[in-house]
Amino acid sequence: MNHSFSGSDFDSLASGMATSGAIESLGAIQHSRNLLLLCSVVDAARRAGHPEAAAARHGFEQLMELKRRVPDAAAAVIGHPSTGGWGLHALRVLQGGASPGASPGVRPAQLAGMAAAAAVRGRRPGTFTVPVSRGVVTLPSVGVLTAPGDAETVRIVHDGREVVATAGRTSSPIPADGTPDAPGWRGLRTLRAPSAGRAEIELLLDDVDPFRFPDASSAGAERLSGTAVAELERTLGASWALLSRHHGSSARELSGMVSTLTPLRSSVGSFRSATSREHYGCVAFSLPVDPTQLAVTLVHEAQHGKLAAIMDAVRLLPGDDGRRYYAPWRPDPRPFSGLLHGTYAFLGVVRFWRRQRWLEAGEHALAAHLEYAHWREAVRLGLVQLCSHDRLPALTVRFVQGMRRVLDQWGAEPVPGPAAALAAERFHAHRERWIAANGPLPGCLRTVRDLPDPVA
Repeated sequence: MNHSFSGSDFDSLASGMATSGAIESLGAIQHSRNLLLLCSVVDAARRAGHPEAAAARHGFEQLMELKRRVPDAAAAVIGHPSTGGWGLHALRVLQGGASPGASPGVRPAQLAGMAAAAAVRGRRPGTFTVPVSRGVVTLPSVGVLTAPGDAETVRIVHDGREVVATAGRTSSPIPADGTPDAPGWRGLRTLRAPSAGRAEIELLLDDVDPFRFPDASSAGAERLSGTAVAELERTLGASWALLSRHHGSSARELSGMVSTLTPLRSSVGSFRSATSREHYGCVAFSLPVDPTQLAVTLVHEAQHGKLAAIMDAVRLLPGDDGRRYYAPWRPDPRPFSGLLHGTYAFLGVVRFWRRQRWLEAGEHALAAHLEYAHWREAVRLGLVQLCSHDRLPALTVRFVQGMRRVLDQWGAEPVPGPAAALAAERFHAHRERWIAANGPLPGCLRTVRDLPDPVA
């Protein structure tokens, strides 16, 4: 399937505030990408002579049949973040010529698990032979079943009302009514965030799928307790109320892009968040998190998700010529791609604090003005370096100039003196630490000390 952007949709993405049509296009592109990945896994398994090649094709055919009969249910499975993550990982293993046992968890027959998930979601009868990977049977976007004994496969039968998983002489029911927990079963839970007078948002909490995020071990080995889930849902509710009431454009983007949240591990007292190009629609972050922190995190990570999806549709990156750049949010030199990603992501952060700073009071207001001033300067310096590249593709020039026009509109907006002084101090401290750690960059167009000082 061919996809395209209109010029106005592309420009809206460059500005950091995409039209609804642009967001729909990104979603359609990612759906087609995942579907192509799954089809490619089937073909790669056949070419490699994998023992599960026939099972993979059968599972894919079952999924395509369900796509015709219950399109919404199948689309939810195909578009689930772990589907893209699994598909790309499996394809790399198969095309790399690795032996079937070299990467546990990569079994082409897992396509039957996706078909079974679509059947459960769509309440359609069917029989599916799903492989056991990493000790569990995975139904993406639905849940995982602990495999009995040393079973290699589990037979899942859906009669239209009940779902039963059988391995040898052991049978276990799989809840088809949305119940998240049952003996041997851990289902994905749904977080709901209503907002008075505005649309609510529903997000899946995926803390069980082995392929829910790159390096699954970092995604938190333990399932969140009911108490932790309830607290996260309350926080999401407060964050969504803030976004929908005061950051409407960001809320509209998020509701069209983000489908899944995944908890991350972090050290005590620290917070981290991430997105993955392979897992479109997923935002991962550590707990605990407060409502404002979660709101700005969602905005920041959605920017990364948008840019990654854009890069799946058009060529934005020049060839890597070895040049490295100063990113005011990182301790290390970054390639052009990393600088572009960070600059775009923090453009969203600047937009958030531009509005949020007028909603706070007292010390919180000073902190919000500081965040706005600091990240506005960081994005400006990112754009100075991006624009200095002399061999950018035409679309990249258009994209970067679109970002620059937005920031130029904000450049003259005043910031209270104390916040501006603190922002300049914070910026200078970062730059000096960076220079001490990294020294000069011969491959960069500018030395870090030659970059403009913060705007007063």
